[in-house]
Amino acid sequence: MADLYSGQMLSAVTDMSYGILAIVPKYADGTPITDFEDVIITENGRELKAWDSIARYMASFADTDGDGIANVPAYYSTTHGRKLVDTSRSPLALLKNPNKFTAVYAGLLAVAVLLIVLVVLLIRKLVKKARRRAA
Repeated sequence: MADLYSGQMLSAVTDMSYGILAIVPKYADGTPITDFEDVIITENGRELKAWDSIARYMASFADTDGDGIANVPAYYSTTHGRKLVDTSRSPLALLKNPNKFTAVYAGLLAVAVLLIVLVVLLIRKLVKKARRRAA
């Protein structure tokens, strides 16, 4: 759940990360949400604010230490396998989802390698000619 402003700003994540990170909010059936006005949660005809829903959720927890304040259950201290971090240093893993900058760099690298190969071939050809003339 997010407020309307945060939901509308999600597309900026892709722009600001230059395509490295893309966040696409979706309905329960997997189709992308295109108009966030359609998914506003209302209560008694009024928009339910994010801060109010979080406060209600926190208040729903039991007060386990008797201080009058609800305590977050220990269940929430782990990710339960939902947050996956890939720390692989494999070149294939690092380049499996390239963005436009990766493609530009790869193209520049290919052109540089091609130029080096052509210069080496040209130098070899010139050296062969010079040896033939000297002999």
